[in-house]
Amino acid sequence: MSPSKIINCLLVLTVALLSALPKPAVAAPSERKDAPVYFNFNPQDVPKYDAVVVTACGLYFGDIKKAIHDHIFSTDKAAPLPEDSEHSLLPDSYVEDALNAMLTGAGKHYMVVPLRWTRNPEKTAVAEAQFQDWLSQVSAAAQASHKPLYVFAHSWGTVIMHHTLAVLAAQGSPVRVDKLITMGSPLAPANRAIQEFDRMELPAQDFGIQTSKPANVSSWTNFWAKRDIFSNAIPAADLNYRVDSGADLDQSLLAKACRDPKLTVRALKDLKTLDNFSYWHFSYFSGYHAALPTIDSQLDLDIPDADIMPNAF
Repeated sequence: MSPSKIINCLLVLTVALLSALPKPAVAAPSERKDAPVYFNFNPQDVPKYDAVVVTACGLYFGDIKKAIHDHIFSTDKAAPLPEDSEHSLLPDSYVEDALNAMLTGAGKHYMVVPLRWTRNPEKTAVAEAQFQDWLSQVSAAAQASHKPLYVFAHSWGTVIMHHTLAVLAAQGSPVRVDKLITMGSPLAPANRAIQEFDRMELPAQDFGIQTSKPANVSSWTNFWAKRDIFSNAIPAADLNYRVDSGADLDQSLLAKACRDPKLTVRALKDLKTLDNFSYWHFSYFSGYHAALPTIDSQLDLDIPDADIMPNAF
């Protein structure tokens, strides 16, 4: 995709993302080289486990925010970059690392197989071609050992995995997935800016409200958050599980506090904390933890262990 098209995509996202960015400062741009892609899978290991779980991660979140920041605020040389270091620099292994921790805590003996890719949206088609080959190998090994096969994907990884599965099904591939688990998926976003981002990044693919369940998937569970602007309920999924409902009461109390002139400023600050979409976008792995002093609340949602594990596995 051309640089001008990327800029157009980022500009469309501005409306949704601008409110989450503090006053910025432009640092010298740094070029990120695509990470090496490899597939580390030994079919002989499959019989040792109760199930096989394939994982796929999303884009470099920090790169997206940096590009948006540079495009919008390129004339403001004095302001600092928005801070989101906890998520911006997550390693390529963030999905399988979190999943392994969750599975260990739940006492489940599953083999986790990451499908690595460059995390560059321009390489989506390349990643899908690789995933078709790799997933076929994993599926064949799982079937040979009579083990269930799950797919566990986050963010843009759900887009790649969904299309990979749809293509394999259309080709008559023997690949079968017992459970498709998507988190923070932009497959059917409610946010118009994210809808446009999907359209511009994937013009030849049918996503949005027409997204269908791949024929080679037995069960599809989708985890989403109302405050995660990248995600939404997906009509074609068998189960849509909203993970941020535990924050609704605090949101209501803060909205009420905003009507008190003595509390308005503090309440608005706490609401901004509560609505931080970047933290909700990764809450499927890290949970959500925030102090909301206006209403004397400490919000602690153990989303990985209380929501994801019981409903996904």
